[in-house]
Amino acid sequence: MNIKRIIHRFIYLLTIPVLYTLYIGLIISTVISMLAGILRTFGVKLIKMSIWPGIDLPVAFSIPLAVIVSLLLIVGSLYLKRLINFCISNLRT
Repeated sequence: MNIKRIIHRFIYLLTIPVLYTLYIGLIISTVISMLAGILRTFGVKLIKMSIWPGIDLPVAFSIPLAVIVSLLLIVGSLYLKRLINFCISNLRT
């Protein structure tokens, strides 16, 4: 086994936990985003949603915005999962 292969495996070993933590964080953020959109729509006044600072989002658009943000987070997590699988497959070979 050459030194280049050893370095690649070492980098994959360090990368996988970081990517997995980011993956779990995106999944949790997706759930929180959906819950916040639903709770704000049904009258929880403590949840604030804004597009820019000082410009609040109307309550009627809470669920659609939460769905859009959640879809973006899910797409990002799918690509992260694909990257994690790539790192694991290269680690095994």
